[in-house]
Amino acid sequence: MATLRRYLMAEYDWTGLSRRICRSPAWEIAALSSVAVLMLALIILYHLYVVQLAPSAFTTMSMGLEHMFNRIVYFTLAVYLIPAFLIASHAARMLSLTMRRGPHASIPLKFYLAEAKTMFLQSVSHAQILKCPASTHRRRWAMHWLLAFGCVLMFVIKFFFLRWFQTDNIYPIYNPQRWLGYLGAACLVLGSLDILIERARKQKLVYAQSGLRGLLLPVLLLLTALSGMAVHTLRYVGLGLGAHYAYAVHLMIVVPMLLVEVPFGGSSHVIYRPLALYFAAVKERALEAQMTLEEKIA
Repeated sequence: MATLRRYLMAEYDWTGLSRRICRSPAWEIAALSSVAVLMLALIILYHLYVVQLAPSAFTTMSMGLEHMFNRIVYFTLAVYLIPAFLIASHAARMLSLTMRRGPHASIPLKFYLAEAKTMFLQSVSHAQILKCPASTHRRRWAMHWLLAFGCVLMFVIKFFFLRWFQTDNIYPIYNPQRWLGYLGAACLVLGSLDILIERARKQKLVYAQSGLRGLLLPVLLLLTALSGMAVHTLRYVGLGLGAHYAYAVHLMIVVPMLLVEVPFGGSSHVIYRPLALYFAAVKERALEAQMTLEEKIA
C-alpha cells in the first residue's frame, strides 16, 4: 500500500519533485536541508541589510522580535500559500487523471456536489482507520486525530491570527492566546512522540517496516513544537536574544517542512486520501443513477 501511495504521489505531482523524494530519502533530506540553509541566509541578510544591524548586535544586543512583525505576516502568508497552490494543482491533476478520462469523463457536476460531504467527513473523521477491528488501531486513530487537530489549530492560528500571536506583549497565564498555543503544541508533541515511539518499537504490523522516510514528518512536527515552545519560554523569562535565535531555528524547521514535506512528501496524503474516497463516492453515485435510469427504460 505504501508503495502504491508513493507511486500515485509521483503521478499527481507535475513538478517531478515527489518522484525524486519517493525514490530517495537522501534527496528528501537534501531538499529539506537546502531550504533550511536558504532560510538561515535570508534571516542573516534581513538583519544586516534591511534592519541594518551591526554584526556585533548578534551577540551583545538583547533583541526583541518587534522589528520582524510587519514583514513576517506577509512572509508567513507566502509560506502557506505556496504549498497550498502546489497541493491544489496536484489535486487538479488527480481529478484530470482519475475522473476526466474514460467512462467517468462525463459525470455531471451535481454528483460532485452531492458527495461533497464525503470529502469533508473523511478529512475530519479519519474513519478508515476505525474500520480495522483491532483495539490498537483505535488508539492509533485517536493519536492520529490528535496530531491532525494540532496541525489544523496551528495553521488557523498562524494564518488567520498571526498578529495576535506574533507579539512581544506578555500575556497573563489565563489569557486564551497562551492556552490555544499550549493546546496546539501539546497535540503536536503527543501525536508525533507516539508515532516515533511506535515506529521505534516496531511491535505493530503497520510499523514493522518503518524506515527513515516514515520518521521525517513526525520528527519535523516534534521539532516545530519544541522550538516554538523554546521561543515562548525564553521570551517570557526575559531572554530576548535567546528567543531571537530560537525563533531563527524555528523558522529553519517550519519553512522546509511546509515547502518540501507538505506538498511533496508523505504528508501530502492528507489531501490525496480524502480526495480518492470522494472520487470513489462520486463514481458510485453516478453508477447507481445510470443503473436506475436503465431500469426505468427497460
